[in-house]
Amino acid sequence: MQSFKLTEGDIEFDSTGNIVMIDGEQELAQCCEIGIGTNTGEWFLNPGLGITFSLFLGKHLNNEEMRSELTRGLLQEERIKSVEDITFDADERSRVMTVSFKATGISGELIHSEGVTIGAG
Repeated sequence: MQSFKLTEGDIEFDSTGNIVMIDGEQELAQCCEIGIGTNTGEWFLNPGLGITFSLFLGKHLNNEEMRSELTRGLLQEERIKSVEDITFDADERSRVMTVSFKATGISGELIHSEGVTIGAG
C-alpha cells in the first residue's frame, strides 16, 4: 500500500513541490502512529479508531492499563500480527506522553516507531 508521508500531521512535500509517498514498513508504521495518536471517537468517519486518551492523563497513571490500551490501539491496524514492545515516557508538566513501539506485521516485517505523542499538550 502507498500513502502520503505525514510529518506532524501534515502532508510532506519534496524540494520540487511534489507530495512525498511512502510504502512498505514505513507506511505501516505511520498507520500505527495515526491509530495510537487518535483519541477514540475523535474521527467522525471511524469513531472506533484510536485509544482512550483519558487513560494517559491524570496524577495516578496505571502503566499496565496504558500498555494494554496502546497494544489494543496498535492491533486495530489489521496488518499488525503482534506487538513485541511498548515503552512510554510521561512528561507531567506538559501533559504529554511519548510512545515508542515494536510490532510484527502479518508478513513478518518488523515495525518500529519512536516518539509518537499522546496527550493534551
